[in-house]
Amino acid sequence: MITRAFTYLCLLISVNAGAEPYTPADDEIIAKARTINTAHLNQDELMTLLINSQQVGQTELRQGLLKNQLQQRYAQSPTPQIGYMYARVLQREHQFSAALAITDAVLKRDPNHVNTHLLRANMLMVQGDFKAAKQQCLKLLALTAMDVINTCTFDVLSQDGQLAQSYQSLANSITSNKQSDNTRHVLAEMALRLNKPDEAIAHIQSLPLKTAPVSLVVLWADIYLAQGNYQKVLNTLPALVNEKQNLEDALLLRLAIAEQHYNDTSLKQWQNLMAQRVALRELRQDSFHASDLAHYYLDINKQPEKALYWAKINWQQAKLNADQQLLTRAQGASL
Repeated sequence: MITRAFTYLCLLISVNAGAEPYTPADDEIIAKARTINTAHLNQDELMTLLINSQQVGQTELRQGLLKNQLQQRYAQSPTPQIGYMYARVLQREHQFSAALAITDAVLKRDPNHVNTHLLRANMLMVQGDFKAAKQQCLKLLALTAMDVINTCTFDVLSQDGQLAQSYQSLANSITSNKQSDNTRHVLAEMALRLNKPDEAIAHIQSLPLKTAPVSLVVLWADIYLAQGNYQKVLNTLPALVNEKQNLEDALLLRLAIAEQHYNDTSLKQWQNLMAQRVALRELRQDSFHASDLAHYYLDINKQPEKALYWAKINWQQAKLNADQQLLTRAQGASL
């Protein structure tokens, strides 16, 4: 499961929507690892690496290196910023208990560490503790801009049975030309959940995908899939990376779904690549990708029992609206 971060950097990119869909060569490998020396990076350089590691093709390549380096740094010198970064890499692996413990320690040392408040609110929300998540958002009062607080709070409320109200309230609270990238992301997510894909894409269409976090790119793909624009997905996602085999599971899944529905039924490349990735994840019993595996067995290789197995594992880790819907779908398919 790809979780949305509250902060990210973006640059411009242009894509060719009219080109033929890209298909990888048959002999492309599933994944390719690269190394980087993090031992001598200072705190700011580590933060840059952490932010860059959110981008397409980077989220798993850098995870182990960042985790090991930040674990060592935190043990040696648990500064609030190092603690925040370490908690973020633990969050990516759904190690929420450990990450929350670190954020608690960080905030005891620096109660004004805004990003840690936001990270903690996000993790509490993902775990379904919406009351605590909302309270965490409100702890930001007087620490940061009201736009940030509103985005955090309405995001939580939208997951707690107040989707329509939260969408309108957030949209009305911040003028469109002053909305941050994260606010646009949250609004687009809400709009898609309200079955308003046209409104959803309008919120994020100006955001560049090349340097956006994977969670935003996944949302972008889901919007176009909801519109039935499969060619747009097939054209755009592969162009975001130089090495197509480094695409994250969630993006491979969207490509496989788009390919399956595309008007050329002979295309099987992305479906085959996703099948290989699924086999690898199952061999490793990789619970981090449980959501992707459940979707795969619901939407591509229809195996209801496997879909329910992975949907249940996903529900143990994440309890957002999308996770509830996934579990409900899997339960219905297995009847």
